[in-house]
Amino acid sequence: MKVAIDGPAGSGKSTIAHELAKRCGLVLLDTGAMYRSVTLACHERKIDVTDDEAVAKVAQEISISFGTADDGTQTVALDGRDVTAEIRTPAIDADVSAVSAVPAVREAMVAQQRELGNAGDVVAEGRDIGTVVFPDAEVKVFLTANPEARAHRRALQRDIVDPKQEEAILADLKRRDKADSTRDVAPLCAAEDAVHIDSSTMTIEEEVAQISALIDEARAAADAPAEDNAPAVATEASGKPKKAAKSEDKPADPNEKFYEGAVREYGLGSRALLAASIGLCGLLSKTLWHWKFENGRTLWDAEGGQMVIMNHVSMIDPVIIVASDWAHGRRMRVLYKSEFDKYKIVNWFFARIGAIPVKRGTADIKAVRRAQRALQRGEDVLVFPEGTRIYSDDQEVEIHGGFALIAQLAKAPVIPVAIVGARDGAPGGNKPLRPGFIWMRAGDPITFDELGVKGRKKQASAMEKVAMERVYALRDALRKEHPGKM
Repeated sequence: MKVAIDGPAGSGKSTIAHELAKRCGLVLLDTGAMYRSVTLACHERKIDVTDDEAVAKVAQEISISFGTADDGTQTVALDGRDVTAEIRTPAIDADVSAVSAVPAVREAMVAQQRELGNAGDVVAEGRDIGTVVFPDAEVKVFLTANPEARAHRRALQRDIVDPKQEEAILADLKRRDKADSTRDVAPLCAAEDAVHIDSSTMTIEEEVAQISALIDEARAAADAPAEDNAPAVATEASGKPKKAAKSEDKPADPNEKFYEGAVREYGLGSRALLAASIGLCGLLSKTLWHWKFENGRTLWDAEGGQMVIMNHVSMIDPVIIVASDWAHGRRMRVLYKSEFDKYKIVNWFFARIGAIPVKRGTADIKAVRRAQRALQRGEDVLVFPEGTRIYSDDQEVEIHGGFALIAQLAKAPVIPVAIVGARDGAPGGNKPLRPGFIWMRAGDPITFDELGVKGRKKQASAMEKVAMERVYALRDALRKEHPGKM
């Protein structure tokens, strides 16, 4: 995954790139710092920045590396010496455009940048990342703001309160804009497929949230066709944001606020309906089937949202686990097939009890994002990877791996759960509802770190395999302990 952020000086590219790196698990490739380091080296060696040959020689000789400070911030080293602060001065600002315009300098830096970018998931910011350095980047953003806003931000960054000094910064930014956009080598311009974001009146959080959504969409698009059993909840989008439908073209979905909002923040009426429904269904199911949830504390005592997956044999399955979660103070969202939505009353009811619809057989980025945000809010998400109820062990099963993608995006662990006995008691065909006993068991949480696999696609694939193996191992153990229960 490569994320390219281009834009003029002072547009906030560096700040946003740092935040995205932390939030989205990317390596920050600060290309601007690399050119600034070359500029600093020229100053220290008394090299005239207009001497292209001498400047190019410096760029080819020096070593630039990145590190992490104790507080988690990124550091820049020039020939092994920390120059993080030294490269962010007015003197460097004044000459960095001239240095970065030297063809041989750019050639040396771009080669290093591409090597770093091809090694893993990176976010890079600069003037020509999406057009020259990473033209194949999955996400391209052209971040800008009006000159006055950029000058004010730069002044705040340097603790400058003198209006005259801020005016000087504004004049320098305008000069750099002209120099960067008119130079012969890699001029500042937006890639044709870049998403334009004007941050003049946006907060950092708003900018990061918008670009994070693009990254999530691009990751889902990349992962969807990677396996033959494409995730049931993956995206077919290109990584570009889709234009919002006009209100006259497509009416707003009245259930959107339920799909997107936290369950605990639903209106009083919806919360009352949810509590009554879960309480009644939980009590009825407990009375009829005397169910028992073993090792449930694995889920109930967990911190943060958990991705829960389990085998699916009847309509009783989600009732029991959701009721259990609720009784222990947690909130669980269930992903269900959108075919149920053809019944308006079902669609209305499911939305108000926190369920999230998924369009099976298609890439559904909305479902991915809704589930991801639910996990990040601390809500649990329940997915049945088998995709449908399994009525017999002879039935062909296709595992849908979308749960691994969602958990990966939300940085959430996966908890395997198995159920036996529900198939025996559930009505179906000519079989009536039959009271009995049902057992469920939760396994230990599975994290991506413990898989010992690098690379997002390989990690997701490994999670799909390992998590479902543990679900079936739990199921088989329960069947052995309770013979005849299916």
